[in-house]
Formats: sequence, structure tokens, C-alpha cells
Amino acid sequence: MGLYLDHNASSPARPDVIEAMLAALITPGNASAPHGHGRAARKLVEDGREAVALAMGVCAQDLIFTANGTEALNTVIKSVVDAGSKRLFISSMDHPASISMAEAMSEKCGAEVEIIPALASGLLDLKWLSAELARHDAAKYGRPFVAVAVANSETGVIQDAARIVDLVGDMNGLLLFDAVQALGKIPLSVVGLADYVAVSAHKIGGPQGVGALYVSPDAPFTSLMIGGGQEKRRRAGTLNVAGIAGFGVAAKTVSVSDMSNTSDIRDAIEAGLKSMEPNLVIFGAGAPRLPNTSFFAVPDTASSTLMMGLDLEGVSVSTGLACSSGKTGASRAVTAMGLADKAPKGAIRLSLGYTSKPEDADIFLKAWTKIRRQAFKGAA
Repeated sequence: MGLYLDHNASSPARPDVIEAMLAALITPGNASAPHGHGRAARKLVEDGREAVALAMGVCAQDLIFTANGTEALNTVIKSVVDAGSKRLFISSMDHPASISMAEAMSEKCGAEVEIIPALASGLLDLKWLSAELARHDAAKYGRPFVAVAVANSETGVIQDAARIVDLVGDMNGLLLFDAVQALGKIPLSVVGLADYVAVSAHKIGGPQGVGALYVSPDAPFTSLMIGGGQEKRRRAGTLNVAGIAGFGVAAKTVSVSDMSNTSDIRDAIEAGLKSMEPNLVIFGAGAPRLPNTSFFAVPDTASSTLMMGLDLEGVSVSTGLACSSGKTGASRAVTAMGLADKAPKGAIRLSLGYTSKPEDADIFLKAWTKIRRQAFKGAA
């Protein structure tokens, strides 16, 4: 199948996850049914809830299963606006699910959206955020709301979660951490201090189509999905028992220490690229980054051309967010960092995971060398 280097888009389902899901699929019963088969299905759900909550560092009773991270983020932003928060601070480095929902709430409810600027490093400008929160008029806008992706899915840059918790807490604000890319890759002890935390199964080798949302007992909440009484009436709809069981196994299996080993592979790839590409730009290299992620550009070459060349060599990479595939030019993250001129033709993202091996660095660099030689021959 070739070399897979797109784990930030979706990490392949782990073998033990598939086994757990198959077992759940052949177990009859709706998790909401009171009979024995229903109780067996319910146990799979609650076991999964305990495992995911433990990995997140939160209380299981405060965890709601969703269909994905997008639903979780959408739910939170609707909830805070419904509760009276009319000034939404959204990170410029966030996933479109947060930014787009905030903009939708602005159009529908008149909420004001403030985009938190980023520095060239990829870190958020927390001095700006601190100043704006200090000027916040709670009587006019209600409690301030801040949404931040703990780790950017493109650059891998990790934000200062502890500092953000303090800033928002000092102003009696509400805080959402999008931890979709952070789960299983870095410790989340501080992240659990937020009012809301969103995660997704398929980023850690669990199944696609399952997410989870932590909601602090004191945080406002409005159900996005209404109908039945599932999830303590917080999210209606038949529970995805097999998906949740798989999520739970993935949460038990994933290891931050194991993921840290991917940094050696990432660093070897970056070192090799630097030796071959004098104009190479690596975004976020000067800031704390996820150990598995590299986002880089060769300014005079289209990222789509590089990606297709690598694909022909059996190497799967991306040009950024999977949900933004097909778009050209600088990514949202690079633009927010003020570095769009460094990647006028786009950038390439490599993201490693539990299937990655040390020899993957050599495989990638050999493929890169081949496609670059072919490009030079074509230009001659």
C-alpha cells in the first residue's frame, strides 16, 4: 500500500480497535433498551466513555459522544451564544468548524466574532488576547468566550494552554479547547481545566465517525441534536455502540510516550529535506510542535505537484487540512501567521503515527529525490 504519512487527516484503525468493533457489531441490542441485550450494549458504551475520559483527563459523567469533532465544536459555540455570550474570541489557527460556526452565530444572533491573531511562530498573540479580555464589557456582551485549538493540525504548533486557562479564568470567561489533534500526542492535564474539550476517535487509530465532547458541570449547554433522551438528554440519537467501543480501545492503547518517538523520524525527514532544498521553509519550527507533524513549502514549486509526484511513488501526504482539499494557495494557518508569501504555491504536510517506522524517513527522502530529479529534467 505504500507509505502513509497523513495521520493528522485520519490515522488507520488499530487492529485491536477493529477487533473490538467487530465484537460490538455482532452484539445485538440498542444501548437505550432496558433488556439484557440492551444492557450489554450500554456496558460497551460506558466502558468506552470511561476510557476516553481517562485519556482526556476529565470525568466520564461529563463526556458526551458525538459523530465527530465538528459536531462537538458546533454544539459548544451554539450553546454559549444561546446562554448570552455575544463576543466570541476564535483563534485564527483554529479548524474551520469553529470559525464557520462563530460566523454563522454572528449572522443569526448578532454575536461579535473576534479573531485572535497569531505570531509568525504559529503561537497565538496572548498579549492581544489579554488586552481584549481586559476591555471586555460583560454587561453588554455577557461572558467572553474563547475557542482555541490546542495543537494546529497543519503546523503542529502547540499553544500555551496553561496561560490561556489563566487568562480566560481571570475574566470569568468560557473556554473551549479543540484537542482533536492533541489527544494521544501530548499530555492533556491542563486542557481538562477548560469548560469544554472536543476530541475525535479517528485521529488516534479509532474509527471515523465518532467524537466526544467534555462539558464542565458549570458550563452552559444547549443540545444541538434533539429528539430522544440519549446521553442524559444532551445529544439525541441512537448511540454508535461499535464506534464508541472502538474509540475506547484506541484511547486505552494510544501512548504519548510512543508518539514522541515519531519526532526522530520527522526530524530526520526535515534534515534530509534541508540538505536538498536550500529554499525550504518549515512552518512553526521555532515553536513547540506535535512530535509527528511537519508543514513545509518549497516556494517555487506547487504543493499539488509535489503531492501528486509523491503519490505516484506510493507516498501519501497532504497539502493541509483534509476538509480543505482542492483549495489552492497558502493555507489558513500560514496566512494567519503572516507567512503567505513564503508559500505562494502551497505547502506539504507530513504527519506520522503509530504505524510509522524509522526507515520511513529514508523511504520518503528517496521518493522526494526521485520526483525532484524528474522535475529538474522536465524543466531543462
